[in-house]
Amino acid sequence: MGEPKVKISTFTKTTVSIQNKEKLMINCRLLKKYFFYSMTILIVTLLSCHQKKIETVTPVKVWRQTSILMIGDSITEGVQSNPSAEPYTTVAAKMLGKGFTVTQVGCGGATTWDWSSLGGVTLCGGQFWDLNVYEARARPNLPADVVTVMLGTNDATGFFEPAPISPDKYRDNLANLVTNLLKDGAGQVMLMPPPPMCESTKTEVVMRLEAYRTIVGTMCSTRKGVVCGPDVYTLLNEDDFQGCDVHPNGLGHLTLGIAIATKILAQ
Repeated sequence: MGEPKVKISTFTKTTVSIQNKEKLMINCRLLKKYFFYSMTILIVTLLSCHQKKIETVTPVKVWRQTSILMIGDSITEGVQSNPSAEPYTTVAAKMLGKGFTVTQVGCGGATTWDWSSLGGVTLCGGQFWDLNVYEARARPNLPADVVTVMLGTNDATGFFEPAPISPDKYRDNLANLVTNLLKDGAGQVMLMPPPPMCESTKTEVVMRLEAYRTIVGTMCSTRKGVVCGPDVYTLLNEDDFQGCDVHPNGLGHLTLGIAIATKILAQ
């Protein structure tokens, strides 16, 4: 007798085909952004190599060794949904080049309350920080030429907090953090709103995120020493996440890293 034949149903074939197509589409989008990223690096490198030959062009700002400190939550820490790749902090560091030192102090589960000096002992990154996470992780890395801040994901959901952070409290916490950063030697604070969440997110959470975005936009447009970073809330879309995971995937981190480096270089 011959080997038994295994029958694959049309449904199974269709399911596998759709899954393969989805993976292919994600990979294609990732390749396109990596191509753009690589070309950007190449152009910056070529311009640097030939800078001495272009004597008639005066750069807006000559960057020497510049320190960048990146503050945030688990996204800044590098946590991603799938498919994963390099975290945005690494992407930005590579795009900025050798004239920059980039230090990230993301802390998983952190809110603006945790990073302010208003909250006392704080919990993030799986541990308690005494006096708080700012004193433990930010101040030792100051002064810095540019400090980027992206917070709000955990504020909006109330993760690791008794309740979600109201927009008014978010404003107070963020203002306190900015004040401390400038006082402790930040040459410039670059603020960014938190990223978006999926369509099934509760309405009240989305409303808080949108309010945070408005607060960040107002603060970075009006306060001395503060500049606006990428509008992350509109920069990233559903392709940059895996389902309803709040952490961007590799594509999202790539997009974010390029956008931040571009903003820093444009200052």
